[in-house]
Amino acid sequence: MSAPQPLRNAAGQFVPPYPRRDVPRPTGGKPPPLPLIYWRTLRELPRIISNPLESFVGFQFDMPVSRYRLFSMPFALISDPDLIRHIFVERADALEAEPLRQKVLRPALRDGMLTAEGETWRRARRTIAPVFSPRNVSSFASGMKATTEEFVEDLLTGPQKISVSDAMSRLTYLVLSQTLFSGEIDDDIEDILADVAFFLEKLSAADPLDFLGAPDWVPRPTRFRGGDATSRLRKSVRDAAEDRRARIERGEAVPDDFLTLLLRAGKGEDGALTLDEVEDNIITFIAAGHETTARALGWTLYLLDNDDDARARAEAEADALDTSRPPENWGKDMPWITACFEEAMRLYPPAAVILRRLREPIKFGEYDIPAGVNVYISPWVLHRHTTLWNEPDAFVPQRFFGEARKSVGRFAYLPFGLGPRVCIGASFAMQEAQIILAVLLRRLRFSYVGDRPPWPVLKITVQPDNGMPMRWTARQ
Repeated sequence: MSAPQPLRNAAGQFVPPYPRRDVPRPTGGKPPPLPLIYWRTLRELPRIISNPLESFVGFQFDMPVSRYRLFSMPFALISDPDLIRHIFVERADALEAEPLRQKVLRPALRDGMLTAEGETWRRARRTIAPVFSPRNVSSFASGMKATTEEFVEDLLTGPQKISVSDAMSRLTYLVLSQTLFSGEIDDDIEDILADVAFFLEKLSAADPLDFLGAPDWVPRPTRFRGGDATSRLRKSVRDAAEDRRARIERGEAVPDDFLTLLLRAGKGEDGALTLDEVEDNIITFIAAGHETTARALGWTLYLLDNDDDARARAEAEADALDTSRPPENWGKDMPWITACFEEAMRLYPPAAVILRRLREPIKFGEYDIPAGVNVYISPWVLHRHTTLWNEPDAFVPQRFFGEARKSVGRFAYLPFGLGPRVCIGASFAMQEAQIILAVLLRRLRFSYVGDRPPWPVLKITVQPDNGMPMRWTARQ
């Protein structure tokens, strides 16, 4: 599917291109006959694997619920906010992990909080939640600011044309590494960054045999890619955790970072985390933490470049910031930049699919969904739904600014998920993004220089297909 050129609506608002196909709207609640389903899904399988965003069709952006089958697997895409609340919050006990998702993620993340289930997940959540307390998150703000400023100084000595995707991935990894390990595993930073990139590439790969329901003993070719990178990354994390635990047990002074907090967490009835649990959750933080924030930052810079008024207001707000104040307090003084970031996450939600399976049937109003159905929310669809948003495809930061922010539906905007499994690091990510954008917008201006608009592709996150080439210029 080729990307059209950027458009502007009648009000002159920027409307970036995105995948959307118009197909005949279904006329009944039943899916088509099974042989037809198999023919259609076989034809669609390459698209589903290469870029799931292109599998969504036009009518799904205005229907409250759409049900279909992928081969023999039943799915229900939920875009009704009341039904979303009922299933994913009020009836969260009726949900379990969706097997296909687990086959993709669990080999790499193991028992991290993104893939753990049952009592393993509940124990980890109870133990780790205090680590992300407001006090702990605020304590990392100065490190976020210093890391970003150092990144800008390095950027100023290099070429002006850069891949913003790579640059933001590097920056957010450096921030995460500083807050996780105080930079103690970054001696070979280029090798580590390469391993993280390979690890994320492997993590995003769904094997066709999984879609076809092949038995687990059948080898999956995609499972072998990136294995060495994953092993090296896990070894670096494990070595750091073992060394830190030994130093703590010897009574030595250690950095007050996330690794230390994790190792000291859980003195109550749940007990401390094992080294395996610490390792799995740090790997999960790397996968779900730095990658999601990096993509959201890249899309924000791209959208600001296409809206002169929005960028001027953002730069003016950054310039007016009192940087003598502690950086953990900056967010209160940058409502417009925050609104631009939130709008970027609406148009390009970092996590585009929230997928679970019903263990029990759900009856709610007119909806009757049997057990065994894979129910999911796609923030990609939900955030552009025609019944929930005015000008849903346009970049309009005003909808998150001032009093207008209060009118955004609680279950119509889900950049960090919802319910018991809502992103535990949401406040960390927002603080990080606000500080990074403040520093970047004060020092630099980014201009898109690609020969065509970036096309969004869903890997583990929604990312541009071309690395988002941009040119920076220093601001005076």
